[in-house]
Amino acid sequence: MKKTRFALPSSIIRVAGRAMVVFALAASWSAAVASGGDAAADEAANRPRNSFGWTAVVDGKPAAAPEMPMGDEVVVHSILDEGKNRNRVMDHLTHLCKAIGPRLTASTAVEQANLWCKEQYERWGLTDARIEKYGEAAVRFDRGPSSAKIVLRRERRKEGEAVETSYDTLRDCQFTTLSWSSGTQGSLRAPVVREPISDEQYAAVKDRLKGAWILVAAPSPVGQRGIRSMMGARFDALRDARRKVKEGASVESLSLVERLAQSGAAGYISTSRDERVWTGAVPGWRELDLATVPPEPLVQIRLSDYDFLNSRLADGEPVEFEADLKHTLQQGPIPLYNTIAEIRGSELPDEVVIVSAHLDSWNGPGSEGTTDNGTGSAVTLEAARILAAVGAKPRRTIRFINWTGEEQGLLGSKGYADANKDLLPKVSAVFVDDGGTNYQGGAPCADVMAEYLAAATAPTNYQFFSANDGKWLNVNIRKNGARNPRGGGSDHATFNAVGVPGFFWDEVGRADYGYGWHTQHDHLDLAIPEYLVQSSTNTAIAAYRLACAPNLLPRELPGAAEATEGERPRPRRDRRAN
Repeated sequence: MKKTRFALPSSIIRVAGRAMVVFALAASWSAAVASGGDAAADEAANRPRNSFGWTAVVDGKPAAAPEMPMGDEVVVHSILDEGKNRNRVMDHLTHLCKAIGPRLTASTAVEQANLWCKEQYERWGLTDARIEKYGEAAVRFDRGPSSAKIVLRRERRKEGEAVETSYDTLRDCQFTTLSWSSGTQGSLRAPVVREPISDEQYAAVKDRLKGAWILVAAPSPVGQRGIRSMMGARFDALRDARRKVKEGASVESLSLVERLAQSGAAGYISTSRDERVWTGAVPGWRELDLATVPPEPLVQIRLSDYDFLNSRLADGEPVEFEADLKHTLQQGPIPLYNTIAEIRGSELPDEVVIVSAHLDSWNGPGSEGTTDNGTGSAVTLEAARILAAVGAKPRRTIRFINWTGEEQGLLGSKGYADANKDLLPKVSAVFVDDGGTNYQGGAPCADVMAEYLAAATAPTNYQFFSANDGKWLNVNIRKNGARNPRGGGSDHATFNAVGVPGFFWDEVGRADYGYGWHTQHDHLDLAIPEYLVQSSTNTAIAAYRLACAPNLLPRELPGAAEATEGERPRPRRDRRAN
């Protein structure tokens, strides 16, 4: 018997699908409200809404979202359902941090990460997935397993026998070294001598310097950039001393710091002034000549390790410092890449919304590159996956970009902007997630952009409730006057500088950004999953709705004032390390 198949009209299927999604969202929303108690329930129930039920937050005040067509409402509900109930942002972050690890620009690991991101985009069905070269570095730097410790030398002499020497480990150190600097050839253990700071002190210790670690005096508290600058200055001094002697200068004519470079010292030990150690790079890393890299390792240890070592020296104990620094430097040129993929626009494919984060990180010992910026990279990847999973078909193209070279001066985004000048007038907005593991709590913008951004982000509001924080994880659009805030140390600044609206999401929440930022503490356990779920879902919603908006995001008005009272010179994130 032939079976008759009946096909429901597509309109009924859409309505039924929306009903199922809304039902699922209502259940998860009810659970969130229940966890928040009566106050959360009252706040959510009494909020102002537009005809679709969305609430915008502008300058901290909830309001009915603008009545603006921004895509298919069924798709918006589906994004919320996928983002809330099947989110995989922690899967992406775990792979980046554990399977690949820290991702220094021009390292093997960052290339692996570039390729892995490309593979994910392809697997999810995005188009034109590629790694795109924007520049080169002279030298590749890879850091292998590294260790450092303080040991006590013990000597025993039996009658008629030679001296027997042994070493006891007193303390394992937490430390870092400059990227692109020399490591050790295996384990290097040697006595420690305090750095001489006068000619008289130099004369007193001159004969003990060869083969010894030099302990540099602790600096005044100067913050992360000051510590890195001092290490970089030491690198330059060692390099300059060798150059001057090679050109005929006498050792006696050199400065005291430069004379130490001729002493045959094993290396240098300095401190960060607190319990964090901050990784940076040698000066001129991008044009580095391997032949001029000083052979002495430059080790920075945390303050408690430094105090321990310094105290034992003061007590006259026979302590030594031992380090095993597996640094591999490979002469290039080494190509530098961004990873790019897109969901092609159905009506206006040449107009683009960019969703992005920087994939590179510092790679000091202990770091996994989590909060800076594995979190933003995972959010970008998950936003792409969510949109692909729900079959989103935006009017404009949504382009996903994983930059590299951000830590060295926004190299990837600047390279992209320089290579795509003709495209920039058709870029509606560039979103950057680079503030750690807090949630996307808002964004500053020129007043003329606020209506579009408020409408774009409204569906996120009153969907994510944190029982830990006791509040809704909403997105606050902050009016900034005539123009977008300038400055800020991330890739959005590249685009604001050339007239394209760039946005650095405000990172709001309970995380301590400065604890992990560029330090040995930047591990996966700093990630806060509920925040990253909100961020990845909000990113997908905002990108989809702006890509479906009636027009490109309004630009700043011609002749806008150079600054406005509300302008913030830096992104809103915790920079306690400065």
